This record gives sequence, structure tokens and C-alpha cells, in this order.
Amino acid sequence: MAVKRKASRVEKPRSHDIDAIINRGGKTSVESAVGDDEIRFTLRISAKMTAKIDKNRKNMIGNVSRNQWILEAIDKQLR
Repeated sequence: MAVKRKASRVEKPRSHDIDAIINRGGKTSVESAVGDDEIRFTLRISAKMTAKIDKNRKNMIGNVSRNQWILEAIDKQLR
């Protein structure tokens, strides 16, 4: 005979816990620097442009990540 157990209750977060998470905040792009020569930041690209990027990179030989494709496109533009 199987013993049925009551489902454990999930505690609601207390308001001071929520406030602590909100106030903790995130890092700026300067604070997110990785090493001396690399900086991480957020780049917003439209879904339409992302689809074009994905179509282009899938036509390339090998497996090229979206990030790598964007870096190569930026490098080509800066030359």
C-alpha cells in the first residue's frame, strides 16, 4: 500500500527578499569587462535582421555562431 504525502507548500518570497534582489542590480558594460581587451555588452537586433544573419551564416562552411558572424561583420566594416 502506497503512502500518499501532502505536497509541500512553496513559500512566497518575503517583500524584503524581493527588494534585496531588485536593489542588487546588474553590472554596467564597463563592470562586465572581461580581461584587458574584451568588453561585454548587450546588443539589440530586430528579429528580421537576426533571421537574415542566421540565413547567411548557415550558408557558410562549418558551424559559425551568430556571435562570431557578427564579430566578423563588424571587423569587415571597420577595415
